Amino acid sequence: MPRRKNPTISPWLSARTDNRERRFIQAGNTLLLSKKFQSVGTGAQYLYLCMAMESAGHKKFCFPESAAKKYGIASTTLWRHIKQLETAQLILVYSRKNLRKPNIYEFSYEWKTSDCPPARSSHLAIYSKSGPK
Repeated sequence: MPRRKNPTISPWLSARTDNRERRFIQAGNTLLLSKKFQSVGTGAQYLYLCMAMESAGHKKFCFPESAAKKYGIASTTLWRHIKQLETAQLILVYSRKNLRKPNIYEFSYEWKTSDCPPARSSHLAIYSKSGPK
């Protein structure tokens, strides 16, 4: 079955009059409701969604400052939001500062498993009431 080139999406999600978008993202309910995602600020959440758009479905992606500016994210707050996403284990950052190239980022799966409390070792004590009979 051929894919439609410009699928239509709900009218309240598009600024276009014909509701056809060349690119759009999906965000799962479990991501939006996860403790890790909610632990970062709304600016960092918005940045994560912008990164999802710029990644075009790839796990590893480049997100230069020009992309942040395109979405209205100031460079002064960009790095703070990136640090929040990295601390919350939502993304991994591969720095290329010495090469004068944009940083490479990767979406992480760690946030999925870290919501659960760490497994505790169960100490089982065996008590025996045996004595002289």
